[in-house]
Amino acid sequence: MTKQIEPDSNESLLLLKNLNFCVFDLETTGGNHEKDKIIEIGLVKIRNLEITDKKSFLIQPEIRIPDFIQKLTSIKQSDVENSPKIEEVIDEVLEFMGDDILVAHNASFDVPFFNSVLRRLGKIELENKSICTNLMTKYLIPNLMNSNLNYMSKIFGISHKKAHRALDDAIATAKLLLKFLDIFEFKGITKINHLYYPKNRFELDRVHLKRPSTNEEIFKKFTALKTPALITFKGENGVILNSFPCKVTKETKKAEENYFKELLETEAWEVVTIKLVGPFLESLISLNNVFSKIDFEKRNRLVDFLWENHLPKTTRKKMTDPEYTQFDKEFGDFVITNHLVPEQLIIYPLISLNPRSELVFRYPGHQKKLIQYIVSKSNKMSTNKLKKFFFPPQLRNFIESYVADCKKTGRDMLVIKRGAAKNTPEEFFKDLEKFLKDNPNPYNYPKEYI
Repeated sequence: MTKQIEPDSNESLLLLKNLNFCVFDLETTGGNHEKDKIIEIGLVKIRNLEITDKKSFLIQPEIRIPDFIQKLTSIKQSDVENSPKIEEVIDEVLEFMGDDILVAHNASFDVPFFNSVLRRLGKIELENKSICTNLMTKYLIPNLMNSNLNYMSKIFGISHKKAHRALDDAIATAKLLLKFLDIFEFKGITKINHLYYPKNRFELDRVHLKRPSTNEEIFKKFTALKTPALITFKGENGVILNSFPCKVTKETKKAEENYFKELLETEAWEVVTIKLVGPFLESLISLNNVFSKIDFEKRNRLVDFLWENHLPKTTRKKMTDPEYTQFDKEFGDFVITNHLVPEQLIIYPLISLNPRSELVFRYPGHQKKLIQYIVSKSNKMSTNKLKKFFFPPQLRNFIESYVADCKKTGRDMLVIKRGAAKNTPEEFFKDLEKFLKDNPNPYNYPKEYI
């Protein structure tokens, strides 16, 4: 989601434009501050939210560069033989840094290592404030499993051809910082301290809209959604008034917009929270956390809406039916679905659809982890030690019917039996790959955020 702004009238933009940053990266012979040495330094200046200057130095470490470091960085011993020693360039490096805010993608390594060099040279340690874009990533995108610079560059479309070369890493980090600063501006940052401590303030997957936000402003944000979400309405003292899971598809969006607009106009809300969840199943599971707090009539109306707009052709079981589950022993034991984050998936046991029982994993990188999870949960199922999770009957009826419909149509989720992964792993992964081919991750997150 983008926002048009007047360059000289936006308080957040002016705040960020006035900050000076120096992004830097070190390549070293290893991680020991006492024994290892710097072999390359990359530096990038940011002024007025633009990259304005760059500088890099190859450094003669005066010790042998380990083979694995040469392979990792592509810096050979011969490349640094005629390079200056660190003491010959340190003043130029410090002058370039000045009193700027220092930025690194792993500041907990780069800053202390650089300070150890300054101590060895009898110089004053850095007094600059520093920001770590790796830590910032974990605050802004808390559901991201991998925050290394290569992956961050990939998901934000940043060119990063020479990983583990100091200047290329510094440039990629600078571009990532600018992406994050744009997010801070968009979300209305008002204090510089929020750059250093952004937790619970600027997450990309949620927004808390408070009075005096208007219905029109909030509705505009809702209509811009391209990802399933859970919307929660809170009144005075944080009391839950209502909650609404939306799928945001071509088939459901118009009805969802009308329903949401009515809630905006009728609920005495003080805060409206919109949280992106990725798969619609996750929004239904999250709904269960607040469902019992909603007024009985509102719950019934919400469930009616879900049936009418998501399963209009499915026969709705009566709450008086003695056998109230869709799942028999032949149906399946686990469900796998896309996560909000690219290349991440979620698996749940069907008898325990809740965040405590889920596994978020990357595929194909976490194949072994996935198999271990399935085997572990399956063993607990066999011994009745896997804690079942309670859903109110009318919500459970819809969720089970929705899962059954997805299995029947082959969309949104893959249902598997507990023995599939353990007994026939090749067939299991073949089925998983087919599911992913037929159901590619449709969410452009975190490029598009709320």
